[in-house]
Amino acid sequence: MKALRPFQVVILGVVLSLVAAGCASTGGLGSKPPEEVVLTRAQDRWNALLKRDWATAYEYVTPAYRALVPLDRYGNQFSGPVQWEGATAKSAKCEEKRCEVVVEIVFRTLLPGHRDRVSSTHIQETWVLEDGQWFKFESL
Repeated sequence: MKALRPFQVVILGVVLSLVAAGCASTGGLGSKPPEEVVLTRAQDRWNALLKRDWATAYEYVTPAYRALVPLDRYGNQFSGPVQWEGATAKSAKCEEKRCEVVVEIVFRTLLPGHRDRVSSTHIQETWVLEDGQWFKFESL
C-alpha cells in the first residue's frame, strides 16, 4: 500500500469535512424522517395538554412565542366549557422546515344537557423547524 501524498491528504480531509458537515445538517444518516419526529412531538404535547401540564406543553411551542407569551397566559387559553378526553396525532405532511399535522381530539362539552355527549374533531397544527428542533407554531 502506497503512502498518501500531501495534496491527497488535504483533498481527503476536505472531502471528509464536507461529508461530516452534510450529515450534521441533515441529522445524520440514521435520523428519523421529519414526519415521524413531528408526530411524536405533537403527541407528546397533546399528552401534556390532556394532563393539564401547561409547563410541559409550553416547551413545544416556538421560542419566539415563548419570548412574548408568558406561561400563565399560555395555560389560560385552554379554559372553557370543553373537557378533552383524548387526542391522537394522526398524520404529518412535511416540507423542508414546516409540517402540517392532523390531530384527532375527543372531547366532552361541559354544558347542561350535553355532559354525556362525547364528540371528536380533527384539527390541523403547523410545526416549524428551528435550530434543529420541531416546534408548534402559535400565532399571536
